[in-house]
Amino acid sequence: MKTKEMTEANNLLRESLNKENKVFYENLLLYIRIEGFARDEHKIETQLLSILQDILEAQNEGVSAAGYLGKEPKIVADEILSEMPRHIWEVIRVGLYMLLTYIYICLLPSLMIAERPLDVGMLGISGALLYIDILIGFKYSGRAIYKVNTTLKNKYLRYFVIWIVASVAIAPIYLVNIFLKTPLRLRLDGGLGIAVILLALISGLYFILRAKDKTLLWPFAVFLVSAGVMGIVTRLPKLNDLLLHTTNGRYWIAGIIMVLLLLFYLLSFIALKKIKKQNQSY
Repeated sequence: MKTKEMTEANNLLRESLNKENKVFYENLLLYIRIEGFARDEHKIETQLLSILQDILEAQNEGVSAAGYLGKEPKIVADEILSEMPRHIWEVIRVGLYMLLTYIYICLLPSLMIAERPLDVGMLGISGALLYIDILIGFKYSGRAIYKVNTTLKNKYLRYFVIWIVASVAIAPIYLVNIFLKTPLRLRLDGGLGIAVILLALISGLYFILRAKDKTLLWPFAVFLVSAGVMGIVTRLPKLNDLLLHTTNGRYWIAGIIMVLLLLFYLLSFIALKKIKKQNQSY
């Protein structure tokens, strides 16, 4: 059975669990899938499906999941994961991919307005902080989320605590982007800026079109393409003077940026709802 088929079978079979067993198994599933990153996904899904089937058999005989396994979910998961070592180069590769994605996402909005220099130093420092966050997240996020899930019973309180932890983790990156200014800046005006923007747009669209699941990528694609087009427009000589050197032009730019941000949030909301609906349909 393929990995995707096992995941879909798992989603269907879980609905047969009683309330107590469902809480036990879903705590196990959440922890093992997060901690299972950069391990053999097929083996992990095989083990999860096998455990679920065993729990259902025990449930039919009146035995709880905790009674059948005799251990808390984390201990069971750690025993399974101990037999599947993490591929360290996969962690590094994904971390670097996320870092490059972050730099790309920051690049086009930074070039949206001509005559504003690109702070390469700030981008490098915030990128380094992000990479550290990613590595720490790979190591501790599974344990942290498991602890929150098993300690706090109210789901809204769980979401709030996870949101607080995530906010604290990304706060240094956000603050660096706002307050840090470095001497390492590049001015990408005129033809050079337009060439850089076009190259960024072409490469970004290439990777987006190659992605298997584009649902969550379209909001970024629309925003980044719009930012790129605006960056090109503000670098055209006549429009540059009209948009950047007149009061009405600056109002137009501010209005366009607000519309783009609102459109991005709206499309992101629609994409998340669509993903949630797809998951519930399994």
